[in-house]
This record gives sequence, structure tokens and C-alpha cells, in this order.
Amino acid sequence: MLHWLHYYRARLQLALRRPDGAVAAYRDALAANPRFALAAAGMGYLEATRRQWESAATAFRQSLDINPEDADIWFNLGYVRQQQEDDLEAIRCFERAVGLRRSLDRAWFGLGLIHRRRGENDKAVKAFRTAADLQPMNPYAWQELAMAQLALGNVREVRRIISHLSGFDPQMTRLLIRDTGQHPEDVKLQ
Repeated sequence: MLHWLHYYRARLQLALRRPDGAVAAYRDALAANPRFALAAAGMGYLEATRRQWESAATAFRQSLDINPEDADIWFNLGYVRQQQEDDLEAIRCFERAVGLRRSLDRAWFGLGLIHRRRGENDKAVKAFRTAADLQPMNPYAWQELAMAQLALGNVREVRRIISHLSGFDPQMTRLLIRDTGQHPEDVKLQ
């Protein structure tokens, strides 16, 4: 029970905007119960928000050692590795996340970003397509999908995406028209 007391103390410290106090409380919770995955995950989130990437990765790894089937923590570890530009490890983590929960659109998006950065636009298209299918109103998924399609020379697909996006996000549509140089005739912007 002591580990829960420390965990709630960490939450209180966060509410009071005292991140150092929260870190200390999370450490106390883990000292009281090293198998307390929630405290390890909390430490990871906190360290990631502070851009303490290696400390965040260590905490997320500890959480995964306790609960290896947590898709959200796999995503978080992938995000941290992505920030550290460890592309191969980030891909592995994101793939594990979507393997555990296919509907985790943010992991598909992360995969797409890494593949696009690596010039693997065919893989990026597949990942962004899945992210967009899972979250059809996510303009960022559509925008990135269009840019990956453009890199592959699929102008017809780019124009189709712009037309689709114009139905719900005029601002992103304008940006995409500017960035791609494509303006389908059926797209009327005000």
C-alpha cells in the first residue's frame, strides 16, 4: 500500500507543478514496489515532457518489463526513440504497439514519419494511409500521406487527398496546395 501513497504524492506534486518532487515520489513508489508499472509509466511520461529522453526510455522499459503487452507504453517508448533519432528502435517499438493494438493510429503516424524521414516513402504511404483510415478527420495524417505520395510521383493521389481534405480542413488544404503545387479544379477555397 505504501507504493500507492507515493504514487498519489507524485500526482499531487504534478498538480502543484513541482516536477522534481514528482520524480522523487515516483522513485519512492518504485522503491516500495519495483513491479509497480503505473509508477514507472508515470515517471516515463514526466521525463518525456521534460525532454529527459534517456530517463524516460529507462522508465518506459521498466514499465514494459512488468507489462510487456501495453501497446501505449510501446508507443511512448517509440516516441522517445524517435526524438533521439534512433529510427530502427523507434520502428521496432511502433510496430510492436500496432501489433498489440492495430487501432493505435498515433503509432501508425509515427511509423510513417520515420519511414518518410528515411526516404522509404512506399512504407510511409502504407503507415499514413492506415493512420488516416483510423482517424479520417486527422488533417496531419492526410497531409503527410499526400507528401509521401508526392515523393513517389503519385500526383493523382495527391490531388485526390487535397480534394478530400478540402471537405473538412481549409487551412491544411491551403498549406498542402502551397507545398505540393497542386490545386484540383474541384477545390474552391474562400
